[in-house]
Amino acid sequence: MDQKPGKEGGTGKSKTGVEKFSKGSKTHIIQEIENGFQNLIENAVIGIGHTNENGDYLFANRRLAHIYGYKTKENFLKSHPNVTRFMLNPEERISILERMKTRGFIDGAEIQCRRRDGEIIWISLSARVVKGRSRAITYESFIIDISDKKAATIALQESEKRFRMLVEQAGDAFFIHDYAGRILDVNLTACEMLGYSKDELLKMRISDVDMDVAAKGHRDRYWDPLQSEKHITFEGVQRRKDGSTFPVEVRLGRVDLEETPLLLSLTRDVTKRKESENELKRAFKEINELKNQLEEENIYLRREVETRYRHKEIVGESRAIKKVLMAVERVARENTSVLITGETGTGKEMLARAIHNLSPRNVRSMITVNCAALPGSLIESELFGREKGAFTGAASRQSGRFEAADKSTIFLDEIGDLPMELQAKLLRVLENGTFERLGSSKSISVDVRVIAATNHDLAELVRNDMFRRDLFYRLNVFPIVIPPLRERKEDIPLLVWAFVEEFSQSMGKSINNIPKKIMDELQEYQWPGNVRELKNVIERGMIMSSGSTLRLEQQHAEIASTIKNISMEDVEREHIKQVLRSTGWRVTGKNGASRILGMKDSTLRSRMIKLGITRP
Repeated sequence: MDQKPGKEGGTGKSKTGVEKFSKGSKTHIIQEIENGFQNLIENAVIGIGHTNENGDYLFANRRLAHIYGYKTKENFLKSHPNVTRFMLNPEERISILERMKTRGFIDGAEIQCRRRDGEIIWISLSARVVKGRSRAITYESFIIDISDKKAATIALQESEKRFRMLVEQAGDAFFIHDYAGRILDVNLTACEMLGYSKDELLKMRISDVDMDVAAKGHRDRYWDPLQSEKHITFEGVQRRKDGSTFPVEVRLGRVDLEETPLLLSLTRDVTKRKESENELKRAFKEINELKNQLEEENIYLRREVETRYRHKEIVGESRAIKKVLMAVERVARENTSVLITGETGTGKEMLARAIHNLSPRNVRSMITVNCAALPGSLIESELFGREKGAFTGAASRQSGRFEAADKSTIFLDEIGDLPMELQAKLLRVLENGTFERLGSSKSISVDVRVIAATNHDLAELVRNDMFRRDLFYRLNVFPIVIPPLRERKEDIPLLVWAFVEEFSQSMGKSINNIPKKIMDELQEYQWPGNVRELKNVIERGMIMSSGSTLRLEQQHAEIASTIKNISMEDVEREHIKQVLRSTGWRVTGKNGASRILGMKDSTLRSRMIKLGITRP
């Protein structure tokens, strides 16, 4: 009998068994996976819960129950907990539910809660909306106890607050700024030290309150982030809001942040320390001066540097100036006394230096004495020295200028202003090379060449018994008269270009064009101040000129155009009055008329008396 397929045949039974085995295996595997996930959730280190739309917990793992102070999750769920029930702040409860309904999630919200036993804790809450098959809205929540972290953060904030209080009350000023120099933070001391409010300083750059060139150089070098130094210390000058300055010591260090590296400046006011240092320096200086005075070593030697005299040679091609230069070459190598006469500003001292430089005595510096600038009570001690106690205030022995000029040259400028009582002593030095210090009877011998200069008429002074006749003849062995600039006008273009070249180098300007009109005006002008006045005019013109063409001050151009066909004395009088009016009749000082005219203060007053110029 044939078997029917699907009933008792072996093939049908075998197929049904395999199908049953496969379904059973899948169910078993799924069950194992679900058990694994369930075990993972139950033993998770964070609290995991499931709530309904109102925030009531439907599920919680053991960690979640422990966070809220329950021993088991069963006891926790029996207490009908709500996610907002544990929150201390009512406003947070409302905010949590509203944010879940509107946004559908919360990520890492830090909330303060109360446990079952009343202990206050901090939690981090993250939740998201989960929509089931029944379309009911539920939430999955993940809670982490961050009480320890929050306590550490609060402790850190308290520590920072205490540190900030210490910084604010510190005696040093703190500046935090970036590498662009923008001030990001300061302490109270910095505000008080500089006179700014904190808001004002936070709108400024560190360079706005740092005026010292050296200090800026240190900062600029250190702002290179590739520099290896972690910190540097340097000194500088700080500027207050009112414009006053004071010395500071700055310690500049790096704050190595990954995103924005910053610089921290610790600034200390060192005014008192500097005053103490200066007092100490003054004390050491006085000790050194006393030592040098006791050793009688050339106190006055090399006080004047050669760089002060920019023109090594006298500029000019006129017959008058060539005659002067020829006389210089003839007398330079001799020891003969020379008397240089000429108007103020003609270059008498420069001519004396040319004689000295061409002489065998040029290995030592020429000593210069302005007889008009020294007070009558001190000129004798300055020229011939003094002994200790020679007069009130003479605390130590001091050598004079003649001793300093031994084996060299002494230049006596404005010799006509030398007091009569000293002229006899000077005559003795010229005749036999000896003199005595003030307060001493011991004779001192020196080998000095004397070159004298004056803008006075010494012969007239002799006739008026204002200058010794014998001294005049002793000085006037080889007279040299420097012609005024108005008598050698052909030299004016050469002098102008020489001064332009000199100031071009010092000012960093390039002037290569001088209009013919300007040069004609300069040659028409009578120049009562001579070469010195011309130099001052060119200097002012260089300052006013912005391009490659020389421009003169309008005031001088107007004077030059109105002085034709009048006497030299009238020209000089009008020019001095014009300058005095422009300075408000101020004679001395930085902006005084003597500075503008290139004259010494005493010379200008003397000229004003002679010309009858008085202040209105």
